[in-house]
Amino acid sequence: MKAHVLGIALLTLVTAAGRAGAGEPNDLFWVRSSQKSPEQVVEAIKGYAEARKWLFLADFKIKAGQVTSVKICYPAIGKDIFAAGMHVAAMMPCGHIAVYDERGTKISMLHPKFMTTLYPDENLDRAVREVTPLFEAMLVEVVR
Repeated sequence: MKAHVLGIALLTLVTAAGRAGAGEPNDLFWVRSSQKSPEQVVEAIKGYAEARKWLFLADFKIKAGQVTSVKICYPAIGKDIFAAGMHVAAMMPCGHIAVYDERGTKISMLHPKFMTTLYPDENLDRAVREVTPLFEAMLVEVVR
């Protein structure tokens, strides 16, 4: 049954993304701008995460160095994510961020609800409710 639900969620996600148009973000992405350089934003994310005892897992360059991919984790929701099933660990960490220059510094972050869009589950719903305001607050702070 869950595989069927997952298939429907993926079809819905692909359909919604197609409607948004190529290259256009939809409601599964938070996109913010900053006056800081991309390097300064990455350092701000790292400092923010470490000060709150989150896990700053990695930052690495992609697209010939034009984009920095950043991975963070808010460990407190791990119990809810794993309660949805070990296979759900493929979506971790739940903090996926890209920092790049596009007529100024841009920060794109997957909204945590991407997890429940891909795999509806009450445990993931709980995790998303907990982490969403925390990640929103982080974005507000790191772009300043």
